[in-house]
This record gives sequence, structure tokens and C-alpha cells, in this order.
Amino acid sequence: MRRSRTAAAAVTMVCAVLVAGPAAVAAQASPAARAPVRAGQQAGGPGAAGDRTFGATRVTGATRSTLRLVLDAAPAGRPQGLPPALRRQIALLVGAPISAAPAAGPEGRRSAAPRGPAVLRCDRNPSWSDARGTLHARFNCHHHVVNWGYRISRKVQSVITGRVVEAGVSWWRNGRAQPRNAGHTVGADYLFHGTLKPVHHGDHVQFQDHMTFRVVIGGRTGTGSLTWAADTKAKK
Repeated sequence: MRRSRTAAAAVTMVCAVLVAGPAAVAAQASPAARAPVRAGQQAGGPGAAGDRTFGATRVTGATRSTLRLVLDAAPAGRPQGLPPALRRQIALLVGAPISAAPAAGPEGRRSAAPRGPAVLRCDRNPSWSDARGTLHARFNCHHHVVNWGYRISRKVQSVITGRVVEAGVSWWRNGRAQPRNAGHTVGADYLFHGTLKPVHHGDHVQFQDHMTFRVVIGGRTGTGSLTWAADTKAKK
């Protein structure tokens, strides 16, 4: 898949990719992002929705990403249960516990809690990466903005079919909701990017994005979602 050559707008940072009003991390802002992420939980036996739903949340510094996959039911007349090899492939992709049967616990694996806001120094370009994607950020103090950019990892891109529907970054400045960035419907290799403004020295900036897409894994189709969020503070 040809990668976009769009210039990397520096990203304010969360994945992932992936997961959300303001709290320790912006990921905790939306009800959807707060909902538990299932890791193939049993929900009525093989073939039920619980046997086809996988997800996990990862935390990297002050960022959080959640990747969730929901497989379609197998066609009539075909086995509904997932073979162990396919279950392992999916678990490795999302970062959930690997087992031959649906996990009994209510959530996928979670990393440690965020450590607090990441500092965005003027004109520096930090980035945060996990298996879901990479977020770049820059506080342009001369123009009182934060530029952000996010690219989905090649690992996740490899299972995406069709286009990615991005909701557009929601963000909060010092706890107050700000106008959302525009969303996009683009190829999986697109460099998602945008600008948060105005942002001034000392502002606490939290932001998040949500993406959905169709997937094919081991011949099984399904729907994936990636939510990433970041907790930052702008400094000169």
C-alpha cells in the first residue's frame, strides 16, 4: 500500500491506536470511550457476538489508544466458532490476552494509567507510538496553536479494507470543550492531521479521535474501531 506523502503536521498528543469531558486523559471524556472494551468475552456460546468481539486498551505516557474488532457472523452452513489460530492472530493484533477460548474477564488487557499531561514545548515535535499508530504534536507558541498528526500503523493497515471514517478530533482547553476538527473519509495510509487553536502558554490541552473501518482477518470480515486520546500541557 502506497503511503501518503502529505507533510507530517506535528501532532499534539494518546492509539491507538486507537482510545477519551476531560480527566487524566482525554479518552475518558466520551461515554463510548469509557465503555469497557471486550476481549472476546463469552456471550452466549460459540458463534454469539461475544465470541466475535475483541479489544484492548494501551497507554503510552500521557496517551491512550483502544483497538476493537467485531467480526461478522460466518455465513449460514459454515462453522461459527473461531479456530485457535485465527483467535491467536486477532489477539496479537489488538493486544488482548491469547487463549483458545473466549476470555472470561470483562475487558481486554490494559496498561498502567497515564502519568499526567505530557509537556509540549514550543517548536519541538514529540511523538508517541504503539502497535496501533503514531501521534506527533507541536505547540507553535508563535501562532498560539497546536498542530497534531496521526498515522495508523502498518500492522493495523494490513487488515483494513476500504476507507477509514474519521470522526474528527474533539478537544478541551483548560477543561472547556472547543470546536471539533473536521473529519475525513480516506485511505488507511492517510496522515490524519489538524490544528487546535487558540492555545497559549500554560494551557491544559486534551484531545481525542475516533476511526472506524472494515477489516478482513484470516478470511473473516468485520468492523474495526480505533480511538486515541492525549493529555498535554503547552509550554514555551
